[in-house]
Amino acid sequence: MAGRFGKTILELGGNNAAVIMEDADLDMALVGSVFGAAGTCGQRCTSLRRLLVQDSVFDAMAAKMAKAYSTIKIGDPLDPNSLVGPLKTKIQIEAFKSCIAEAKKQGGKVLYGGTVIEGTEGNYVNPTIIEVDGNADILQHEFFVPILFMVRFTTLDEAITLNNNVP
Repeated sequence: MAGRFGKTILELGGNNAAVIMEDADLDMALVGSVFGAAGTCGQRCTSLRRLLVQDSVFDAMAAKMAKAYSTIKIGDPLDPNSLVGPLKTKIQIEAFKSCIAEAKKQGGKVLYGGTVIEGTEGNYVNPTIIEVDGNADILQHEFFVPILFMVRFTTLDEAITLNNNVP
């Protein structure tokens, strides 16, 4: 018998995904998705990186996400009103820009963000949402920047396959 039951978390390779089916409460899914993807500026292993959304509600969810992202307070991470702080290093700024450029080369479409915030002290970027095909190579990599990839799917089986299709 265990003398102490401790909470655990498993890091199983990153590129975490959430699956949103057409019967989901989109407002509830929105709250968790925004925090999971943008909180800590996407710089933790447990950040939400892929949002798999059933095609019938994809456009509605994408619009909700973009609207929510437009209200995110970016700033000093010690300010309790800030959700997104700076990236750790200038190298991460380059990774952010490179990731966006590569996603676009692979047919990705920026739905929100995609820019560096110039003229501030620190490494600030706008949290970004990019729609990509579920088989895009960019989804195979973990970047540790606030970029959320939204992927359309039709059936639950397809979503499970997409979810499991990363290292």
